[in-house]
Parts: sequence; C-alpha cells; structure tokens
Amino acid sequence: MKKFSPLVAVIAVAAALAVGVVVGRKWPAAAPADAAKPATDAASAPAANAPARLTPDSVEIPDGGFDPQQVQVAQVSRVSVPVELSTPGKLAYNAERTKLASARVAGRLDQILLFEGALVREGQPIAQLYAPDFISAQKEYLLALNTARQLKGSNMKDLQDDADMTVQSAAGRLHVLGMSDAEVTQIAKRGTPAEHLTLRAPISGTIVKRNMDPGAFLNVGDSFMSIVDTRVLWFTGNVYENDIASVHIGQAISLHTSAYPEREFTGRVSFIAPNIDPATHTLTVRCDVPNPDGLLRPEMYATARIQTGSGQATVVPKSALVKDHGSYYVIVQSDAKHFKRVEVHGKDAGADGNFAVAAGLDASSQVVVRGAALLNEMIVKAGA
Repeated sequence: MKKFSPLVAVIAVAAALAVGVVVGRKWPAAAPADAAKPATDAASAPAANAPARLTPDSVEIPDGGFDPQQVQVAQVSRVSVPVELSTPGKLAYNAERTKLASARVAGRLDQILLFEGALVREGQPIAQLYAPDFISAQKEYLLALNTARQLKGSNMKDLQDDADMTVQSAAGRLHVLGMSDAEVTQIAKRGTPAEHLTLRAPISGTIVKRNMDPGAFLNVGDSFMSIVDTRVLWFTGNVYENDIASVHIGQAISLHTSAYPEREFTGRVSFIAPNIDPATHTLTVRCDVPNPDGLLRPEMYATARIQTGSGQATVVPKSALVKDHGSYYVIVQSDAKHFKRVEVHGKDAGADGNFAVAAGLDASSQVVVRGAALLNEMIVKAGA
C-alpha cells in the first residue's frame, strides 16, 4: 500500500478549508428562532370580538326601528283559496250571438250605409235595396187601401169587410218583406210606394264581415254582411285526460291575456266536448266570457283557470311581493334585529289582492307588507 507524504496531507486540508469558506459565503444565513414562526399581521388576523358580517340577503334593523309609516310587518295567514286547473286556448266570436244580414226579397243592393267595424243597434238601417217585387207589394197595398176607403160608409158591408181583409193581407205581406209598422203607416199617409226597401240590423253588435259591394244583386236569403254581438265571447281550451273528471258545466273561470297582464276576466264553462280530440288527445272545453268593455278580441291567446274546488293556503298581500329577475321575493323578519329576503313560489289567490304561497314561506312567518321594495333595495345594495 502506497503511503501519503506529509506534504500531500497539508495540501488536502488547505483545499477543504477553502471550499468551506466559499460555500459558507453563498449559503443563506440561518433564520433566527423567532423568525421561524410565521409572522402575524394585525390586519390579516381576525379580531376575536369583531361582529359577524351579515349574509347578503339580510339587512339589520336600526336602533329604534324603521318609520312605521314606511315599513309595516304583518303575520301571514292561512285562508281558503280556489283550487284551479290551468288550460291554454284562444278567444272566438260567440256563434249564438252572430247574425247574417240578408233580404227577404230579391233586388239590387243600391246603397250600403255601414261597413266593417261599425257598431250598430238592432233595427238600425244598414242598406237600401231596390226590389221590383217590393214596389209591386206596396202598390197592391195602396190599391186595397183606396178600395177600402171608397167602400167605407156604404151599404155594401160584405164588400167593405172583404176590402178591409185585403188591406190587412197586403200590409202583412209588406211586414214579411221586412217593413215595420211605422213604415207601412208612412206609405199609407204618403200614398205612393217607396223606391227602396230599408234593410235593418238584425241584432246589436259590430259589423265584422261584408260579402257584397254596392250595386250587387241580392237573391232571397243571401247574406251581405255579418254582425256579431261582442259583449260575450267564447274561450276554447283543451283539458288533459287526467283532469276531465274535475271539469263540469257552470264552473267559474278566470281568464288572463298577454294584452292585459294586470287584468283578470271571468266567465263560466258552457260546453264540454263529448269526444276526445284524436290529434291532441285532449278534451275541448268552451267558456262564455263577458266582454262589456270590448277589450277582448277574437283570436286572442289566453289562459283560463277553471275553479275545480277550494283548499287552505298561506297567503300574503301582493304589496309584500318584490319581483327581481323574474322571481318573486318577500321580506321576512328573521329575528328581532334583522330582515331577510326569501324567494317564494305560488300564484294569485283571486281578485282579493292576495298571493297564495306554495313554497318558500313558513306559516308562522312575519312579512313586510309595506316598504318591501325599500328593504329589498337595501338588501341588494348590502350584498353588492
């Protein structure tokens, strides 16, 4: 074995010391014992006694409370509300209140007095008809009338009675052709036949369709216009098979349209189809809907709620509702110091101004019935 000389050993020790000095200068200084612990910043450390932050859907009641003129709280109540079946459909003219205007004698339609969209009263003149048969009937009446006048006071009682009967028969024919008693009396006073037969509205309503123009020839029974009484319309909807048993004639309905979203119309079920529609497999239901203001129009789409019964429900006034992004909310008093916003689901409880809550609200809750919009705004700003 080869032995190392003392000189080699000295050189090796010197080299080791040199390497240690260089490495020691580049190695980071050891952290002191206190620095080894993570530094605690006063701003990042939560204060032990700091109050808990409110949830985004709550607002704190200030000392002294809110002004009672601006914010009022009431206990929710449970009342009897109607159980309803919703069915879509559309409105149509009431065929029972539709009449066709026509003539009882053939002739030329010389003049049309009223056109589409006009409101008419029953018996109001709507057209003038030139009819040769009508003029002949008037002449026969005037002839019979003159004969009866000449025989009046004579000793020929039988002839006088026959003349009177002829006058009545001729006047009756004029009535059949469409003349009124007043018009027949005018012919008798005037002593000459009228050139035109006045055609009158068979019912009160609106002229919705005209089939002829002035100058057209009108045969017996031909209709030249349609008149509809729009004060009562028909609503036709479809009911699914599983709801058929709950629908009956005479049930009340409430009708809603997109044209008048805040308005509720009422009516009653008047007809239930005897068969199922093979295409949709639904049952057709027809309802009479009063329309005294003329707001509803045929062919309008609508949704009817058929009242099939009643039940108990939690209700709140509509003044307690707040609508936000298509959802409904109420403001409830969660404790003695806070109001909280709660989303609810339900529907209108009728014309009494209440909203029936189906989900989202406890029956023992206290809700804000005045000032809900104000508190909702505060809650939204606090959570922003």
